[in-house]
Amino acid sequence: MVPFAVWLSFSPSFRSVFWTSFGIGWLAWTVLIFWLHHVTWAGMIALAGIVGAHFALWAVGTAWLFSRARGEGLWKGVAPSLGAAALWVIVEHLRTHIFTGFPWLPLSASQVDEPIVLQSASIFGSWIVSFALVLLNFGIAAYLIRLVGYARTRKRGVCPEFYLALSFIVAISFMLLRLSSGQQREHAFQAAVIQPNIPQNQKWDLAFERKILEQLEWLTLPRKSPNLDAVFWPETVLPYPINDDGPMQAWATRLATGVGAPIFAGAMGIEGEEGALEWYNSVFQVRPEYGLFPLYYSKQHLVPFGEYIPLRSFWPWMEKVVPINGDILPGKKPQLLPLNLENTSLRVGSLICFEDVFPSLARESVKEGASFLFVATNSAWYGKSGAAAQHKAHSVLRAIETRRPVLRVGNDGWTGWIDEYGSVRNSLDPWIQSTTVFKISRDRRWVGKETFYVKHGDWFVWTCWLLFGLCLWIAPIFVDKKTAT
Repeated sequence: MVPFAVWLSFSPSFRSVFWTSFGIGWLAWTVLIFWLHHVTWAGMIALAGIVGAHFALWAVGTAWLFSRARGEGLWKGVAPSLGAAALWVIVEHLRTHIFTGFPWLPLSASQVDEPIVLQSASIFGSWIVSFALVLLNFGIAAYLIRLVGYARTRKRGVCPEFYLALSFIVAISFMLLRLSSGQQREHAFQAAVIQPNIPQNQKWDLAFERKILEQLEWLTLPRKSPNLDAVFWPETVLPYPINDDGPMQAWATRLATGVGAPIFAGAMGIEGEEGALEWYNSVFQVRPEYGLFPLYYSKQHLVPFGEYIPLRSFWPWMEKVVPINGDILPGKKPQLLPLNLENTSLRVGSLICFEDVFPSLARESVKEGASFLFVATNSAWYGKSGAAAQHKAHSVLRAIETRRPVLRVGNDGWTGWIDEYGSVRNSLDPWIQSTTVFKISRDRRWVGKETFYVKHGDWFVWTCWLLFGLCLWIAPIFVDKKTAT
């Protein structure tokens, strides 16, 4: 954003700003989600264009802010810089909702390897990090512009935009170190994770049914141990619905009994009578000897054109383009599943596939009482690409926002667990068939407690709306009127 902010100092036209930012945004997002071409080239290009348009919206709004602060004045760039940061948060939030929502890779996700910068997300949500990064970019740009001005005129001066941005970064990171210091970790449970690495072209092929079940059995049964508390499988790992009262349920029960621990299985679920069946993408708990727990979680936020066709009745021709025989239905609530241990019971909050990119879904699970979050996913659609690592970044954000450990289990990765402070504690290598046992721990200080963000939600987003409006109003005030004229 530094070159963009410098470019704004040359007063480009709104038309130039829109088309340039739209082109750059489209190109950048094509690179970022290039892995989607494994599913659909047209969809990948179209989606990159839609998200690129969001970037163009932000760019034009920012140019408008700066156009209101033309002229000279020591403080003239403060309001536009703050407004640009606020507008970025607003646009990111809009992207979470428009066209069912695609909040993939918010700017804050760039900092997942630097958890110290992210800790304030437990108060503000990850929006605060995006805000701070935009503000810092504009502060650096303002500093560079003043350096050039000094080289020309030798006129000294301070750069309030830069010092404001730097102070803000320090305030939300180093000054909030107390949020992650003094941890009081305790053992929570031992989880066997199964990464079966089933090729996507085999998952629904009837010729591979037996092979898939044998793989799961071969990977799961050796995990048997008196200290094992649960087994976790990835999303839709079974070739048949597990709750159809047929052989699949009996097979899963036998397997759970053999391993001596409940299995949390990602699988298709069905409800209703023959001829009027309703299909769900779900997480079930299979108990040793007792079989299926009566309640199960069903995915609430489905993938349009991947799991259902929006407004199918209005464009029946879409079925010829999108190979979906029938729509999967969304779940209605964050149904928690119990994990009964020797001395206590934990409540599992499930998220399926890209549900962990939506902060509200993780918040709802924790507000319902989730002790930790379980993300069951299948990234085999996207080949050996950056999709798995990008997806993992969102789980880091959710862990910090909710102060709950996050256990992710993927068909071919990323599989691992993240503590409440965004640190990856253990993981498996992606794109291979693998299994291991994770020893999950937690900070007892957060047991049964909710963060400020969980309690109050996206309050910082609404603050950014107010800040943006305020910056629009005051931007001309700090300009030297004589110089501007």
